[in-house]
Amino acid sequence: MFKILLSLSCLVFPIISAAEVSVMTVTDEAKHTTKADFLHTFEYYILPLQRSSQAVGNGTVGKCQATRIGRRWFATAAHCLENACKDGCQIQMDLLENNVSALATVSHTKKNPAVFIMPGFSYDVFVKNDFALIRLDLDRAPRAYYKRGEGGERIFFSKQQFDQAVAKTPSVRSALYRIQSPSFPPILVFDNGNYLLDRTISVISIFDGKRVVKPNPNPVHYVKKLGFAYTKNFGVRRGMSGSGVMSNTGEFLGVISGIFQTTKAAANKEEPPSVLDEKFMFFVFNQPAIDFMKEVMGSDFYKLDVKDAYPNFVRKSRKDYTELVNRMEQLYKLNKRPRPTAKGSTQKTAD
Repeated sequence: MFKILLSLSCLVFPIISAAEVSVMTVTDEAKHTTKADFLHTFEYYILPLQRSSQAVGNGTVGKCQATRIGRRWFATAAHCLENACKDGCQIQMDLLENNVSALATVSHTKKNPAVFIMPGFSYDVFVKNDFALIRLDLDRAPRAYYKRGEGGERIFFSKQQFDQAVAKTPSVRSALYRIQSPSFPPILVFDNGNYLLDRTISVISIFDGKRVVKPNPNPVHYVKKLGFAYTKNFGVRRGMSGSGVMSNTGEFLGVISGIFQTTKAAANKEEPPSVLDEKFMFFVFNQPAIDFMKEVMGSDFYKLDVKDAYPNFVRKSRKDYTELVNRMEQLYKLNKRPRPTAKGSTQKTAD
């Protein structure tokens, strides 16, 4: 007996496995392989509106990651924010990985929105439309400054103390300068067919300020009808949702949405199931996403560097995805999942 389990980086849902992927060629360029290449990507925390700006880790609704695409815009996953910010929330963007850091904060309310969810997003439909924008101007947002204690606790201090600490450490000073004077990644738009990516991809894992780049050596497929791309999982895990998926030539392809596992039930019910296969699936930019960004960002959208994925970055796939599409559509009909609770947990229907 086989059991199928899907796990969003923040949430856990059931899913069907995909077929084997084919071999593809890649370029030999090597961008986005170091932490410095991901200074446009940040860890952020979601808190209720009533929490103090210095309450990181205490009463947080969730933790995700986001990629800065403009001076006051961040791209992330809708499932991180849709339920948590429905009645308002506070977003805290953690800027540095070093012993000292700063939290840039913005509050989201219905009257003054800072969180924008892509139309069509649903917890019942995996990955497709799992995209959101956060409006947070790092030049104007209030900041809380802190240093990390030996046990990982945050010790808040003044801006003057922060500036003194930054001045003493060249690496921190350099990182802060690049964050405050950023170069934003170009965005690739996928549409008009099924593709194999002609690049390798990588993501960055950020937990408590520690950054680790994870490269992917496996082929990447985009399935137009499903609205997402997938590959063999290469280290994506819960808490990385919303982070940018980057090509090795520096393009922003989409955001981390989730993983799924194909498992085999153990003979003894007390033992955990064995994992047969695990794949990473991510939202990619397509025309509906671009239309959403234009509407929300206004004139800021036209400052972005937007490129067509085909034909320079992908090639058309000859793989037949019919079985995968049919299974996913059947799952969407059968699996009407309850919405997550305010703490990001979920109740699952029986598999």
